Amino acid sequence: MSDLGKLIDINATKGLPRKYRFHPFTRWFTLILGSLISLYSLWLIFAKITADSTGFYKFLPFAILFLSLNSVLKNLFTLNVILFQTDSITFRYLGKKSFKLHWQDIKKMEFSNDKFKQIILKYAAGSEEKSFAFAISFPNMLEIVNSIAEMCPEMECDDFMKNVIVSPKEKEKYARQQTHQD
Repeated sequence: MSDLGKLIDINATKGLPRKYRFHPFTRWFTLILGSLISLYSLWLIFAKITADSTGFYKFLPFAILFLSLNSVLKNLFTLNVILFQTDSITFRYLGKKSFKLHWQDIKKMEFSNDKFKQIILKYAAGSEEKSFAFAISFPNMLEIVNSIAEMCPEMECDDFMKNVIVSPKEKEKYARQQTHQD
């Protein structure tokens, strides 16, 4: 029950503006290490591999280069920061443009249970409906989805999200329990 108390009125409790982010040390360490390994692999390919090298030594630097570049690109183009503000939510990346959504534009929140588990926000962009998706692997995901639901009380949710978000009935029940404990 104490965890439920942390999710009720989270925007009032934690305040706005508020940031959620991947740990910067982990993100930057991975980027720097991946870049250094990529450069070392390129150096091996151009400086150390000769026509007399065995097939294994010809292949290995390419495999290492592929894995290190994959790590660098994932860290550059995956979500880095979610910023909650009084009028909007902003999704920031290191290697691509940020995406800002105003609260009044968000119409629906869904959980996608396909290959990549993600939260999909459907929003109005003029006269058409668009969607924005972000991975559920982001830190503090329960707080994030409950904050979005709190800021968009008119928003629709799919069945999964209805079970994840703290409902008004659960809030009332928690408040009654708190008054009885005092």
